Amino acid sequence: MRTVQRRFTLVGAAVALLVAGCGSGPSQVGSAAIVGDTVIPLEQVQQRLDTVLQKEPEAQKLHEQRKLDQVSRQLVTLGVQHELIERAAQREGVTVSEEAVTESVENAGGAEAASQNTVYDAASFRERAKDQLLLVELARKYVDRMEVTFDYFFTKDGKDAVAKAKQVAADPRLMAEFVRSGPKGAGGQQLAKVGQKVKSADSPQAAGSPLFGVEPGTVVAFAPDPGSAQWLVAHVTARDDDAKSGSDSSTEQLTPQLLEQIGLRLVQRLAGEPAIKVNPRYGVWDATAIALAPRDEELTGFQATARQTKP
Repeated sequence: MRTVQRRFTLVGAAVALLVAGCGSGPSQVGSAAIVGDTVIPLEQVQQRLDTVLQKEPEAQKLHEQRKLDQVSRQLVTLGVQHELIERAAQREGVTVSEEAVTESVENAGGAEAASQNTVYDAASFRERAKDQLLLVELARKYVDRMEVTFDYFFTKDGKDAVAKAKQVAADPRLMAEFVRSGPKGAGGQQLAKVGQKVKSADSPQAAGSPLFGVEPGTVVAFAPDPGSAQWLVAHVTARDDDAKSGSDSSTEQLTPQLLEQIGLRLVQRLAGEPAIKVNPRYGVWDATAIALAPRDEELTGFQATARQTKP
């Protein structure tokens, strides 16, 4: 029985609805964000904000505390994610039945009750339930068969990682030198390597990382463990979406939560990598987090296509 998680609460996770306002979108007046050729309009988000302000006392507190800018970014994030999920599901031929969505909502206590103290009303809670189920199905389609090959090294912090990742993106030949001079672990092992291969079937947790969400030729930098200061810089050199596991590992027992995380990591690539433009009043798109960040200085990682160099 799959259930919808009651996420994005108004208080604990500081997520709520969009603060609408005047001004133009990134390329079209009246947009909060644009995904490919699809506009997420300010008017739509304003309507959802009005609904939440009416039904949730905590939303009024956030308004009084001037924290709605935080939750507005989360609402735009959800809108962008929804569009990416729909595009990816259509391209991949993945569907979920209305009966499955109803079952999931009922397992959460029903849309009316489950949407209390959240950014959703009954209708949008059902929409989110469908999105979550689609993410799980997208992950199931690929989680047993992906493999990525990449060169990598660790760095001391995010600033250093992004600086070096930009250098590698500008000239991929620098990667070999960074690997040679990479740090060593407590036991003296080298924390860097050229040609590392990872299969999603063998390491499902890794399948939710940026390494599995980008095309070959992409340089990424991110913190594998948010609780650690160390960052990973990697140049993804190859990927195979039809690889077979070399072990007896099974992904059948993966939790819906992990599958959803993997599905979300894959969704922008599976959606055809549409351009995402965000109204600057809400922040910038963070491809590493698959969410909005307040500004460039607060991005959770770095991604860029490496420049082609002559041999």
